[in-house]
Amino acid sequence: MTDKEEIQTEEERLNWLRERGVLIETSEERKAKQNSVSTSDNDPNAKKISFVYIPSDTSKPMKEMNFSLKHQSQPVDALPEVLKPMFSVLGKVGDSVDLSMLRDQQQQHFASGNAPSVTISDETLRKVAQEGHVETFNLVKPVPRNKFTSVNIYLDEIGMMKRLPLNARAADLAKKAGFNPPPNIYGDVFIGRVQSSPNKKTTNLDFKLGSDTSHDATWLQNAAMENLEFQNAMNGNNNQQQRVQPTNAGEDGKAKQEEGYSWTQTDEEVEVVVDLKSDEITTKDIKVNFRPKSLELLVKKDPVVYISLFDAVDPDGCTWTIEKSKGTKQIAITCEKQDAISW
Repeated sequence: MTDKEEIQTEEERLNWLRERGVLIETSEERKAKQNSVSTSDNDPNAKKISFVYIPSDTSKPMKEMNFSLKHQSQPVDALPEVLKPMFSVLGKVGDSVDLSMLRDQQQQHFASGNAPSVTISDETLRKVAQEGHVETFNLVKPVPRNKFTSVNIYLDEIGMMKRLPLNARAADLAKKAGFNPPPNIYGDVFIGRVQSSPNKKTTNLDFKLGSDTSHDATWLQNAAMENLEFQNAMNGNNNQQQRVQPTNAGEDGKAKQEEGYSWTQTDEEVEVVVDLKSDEITTKDIKVNFRPKSLELLVKKDPVVYISLFDAVDPDGCTWTIEKSKGTKQIAITCEKQDAISW
């Protein structure tokens, strides 16, 4: 744990990340968000917020739209919740949807733990694809220079899987904002403006057709510089953490000694070394049982070492070899971590 982490509360860390454009949502915030959007234009307490619709078809004009909020400030950006049903309609799923790509994504999600493999039907995949999936892309990152105000593109998260056409106008805005090359943006999109503050409040602000969508708009002129400011701030924080981060056990090639074995680690794998008591032991005498969170070494069917692992490994990515070091025969066991992190 870094010195920075020791002096920060969980709330302070969340606020620090939010100020820098990281989208974080707690369960309490999700509940609050569900009650923040007004569906009635007659609600006297509602405030109308403008945003802009950009069709992928360049022959169709951009359009200014609006939605109503019961409270101007809320825990998270309210626009994605508003746009979900719109994307469900805009990105209708036909026979052209790439079900194989969507299936791979869903199976990776289900296989993230120790759960058995799941077979997902085409019908289920089509239902998943038909739901509104909103991805937020920051055209402008929130920084002190812009009073922590971001300009966001809201796009269909699975637009590529639906084989939606590329949106040239959205890509052009991204390029002018300093993203070179610009990302591939699929399907119709929306653009909105959000201001965040350290007190966990997020305010949706107007984004107007014309004044905000022109190529000489003030926010667009400043976008590249502000995005660079954001990146420099993030790099500076990462460098500070790297300077104060102590080395974890077993890192940098320094073996951690335990009873009966030693071990080293990188972010990707952990290696366990066990000294063998006899030089006459061969590979036929050795058996290693690999499990997601443990390993067991047997020599001539006798248990020698049983290790409960700190986190999960991939049993299919585990191997062992017999080596000789300083005249002593050893077995070196290498396990691939499921998540590339230091233990």
